[in-house]
Parts: sequence; structure tokens; C-alpha cells
Amino acid sequence: MPAVSAVLFDWDGTLVDSFATTRYASLSVFEHFGIRMDEARYQATYRPDWHETYRQLGIPEARWDEAGAIWSEKYLERSHLVDLLPHASETLDALAGRSLRLGVVTSADRRRFLEDLDRLGVADRFEALVAFEDTREKKPHPEGLLLALARLGVAPADALYVGDRPEDVAMGKRAGTRTAAIASRFSSDAMLRSADPDILLSTLRDLAGALAPAAP
Repeated sequence: MPAVSAVLFDWDGTLVDSFATTRYASLSVFEHFGIRMDEARYQATYRPDWHETYRQLGIPEARWDEAGAIWSEKYLERSHLVDLLPHASETLDALAGRSLRLGVVTSADRRRFLEDLDRLGVADRFEALVAFEDTREKKPHPEGLLLALARLGVAPADALYVGDRPEDVAMGKRAGTRTAAIASRFSSDAMLRSADPDILLSTLRDLAGALAPAAP
């Protein structure tokens, strides 16, 4: 793969293991609205754009703020269980050691995302942060990724976006970046293979080795 000067990441499922906590928060919202939810329906309606999930499940738009407040309260109850995924810290160190610019483009709401960053001690690793509220259009639309690249002053062709969902791969392709994907509890290898990323990672540890050395 051609050398890149910046690597941007998704957050949930890519750098942090937040599946159990986000699932707990989501199920609490659905219960509040009287929505019956089994595992198959949960997987079928899960979207990084949680407004789209609410829409699919029939939660009125006028009550989305209410749903979001419940979600945030329940997430906070178990946020202490959210931790960096194996090899995340060492991977960030390795990329920074090669003078690569780093950023995050996430569907997480800004408040809880920044709280996670601070609690996990990685807030200073990234030069560009884009959260749910920062864009009008949501994944897989490229607006968020293009915004982060503009903040870095990096052209899309010189960047790699790393995520764990087909929407992440699609966003990178639409923005014009290279793409890498890693399966998580939010996805599967089969889902990601069908999205056709440039790199399909087994673990985050493989990322630095998959990148071509930077030009001298």
C-alpha cells in the first residue's frame, strides 16, 4: 500500500471495547420506549448513526433527545467497563513514532467520547477529533472524515481510515482515503470482507506493519 502521512480511527470497536456498555445503554432506551428486542433484531437495527436506529424502531424524532439522555445516563453507569482494546496503545505509539498524524472520527456523542479519551489517558494522542454532533451528515457519508482531514491539513489520498464496520469502510472510500478494517463485537470478518477494505486486519498490532514506510 502507498505510504500515508495520517491515520484516522473509528472509536467504538476499533480502539476501545465498549460493546457491552453501549448494548446495555441501548437496551435501556428500547425498554423505556416499550420496544421488544432480541439479539437478531438488535444486530439487524444497529447502525453507527443511532438516529437511523431510532427511526427504524419507530421512536418519534421529537423524543430523540429524551432517548439520548437515557442512553448517556445508562452508558455512564458502566463507562468504567470500557477499556482500550488489546494492542491499541502500542499501535498508537508505533504510528506516532513514525511521525504519522493521528485522528478519530466517531459516531459517539462528543461528551462521552471526550470523557472516555480522558479516562483512558489517550486524549493527547490525536490531533483531530470529530464526534457525532460535529457533522450534519453521518457515516457512511464522508463529511466527518473530510472535516478531520481538513483540520489536519492532509489530502484524502495521503490518509488511512481504520474502522470495524462496513460503514467505516464505505466512508473512507467515499472520502478518497485508504481503508483498513478489523472485526469486532459490532461486526464480523464476513461483513468487512464484503465491504472490500484495502487492508483487513487480524489485530490492531498488525496495522503498523501493514503500512508502507514513510518516504525519507
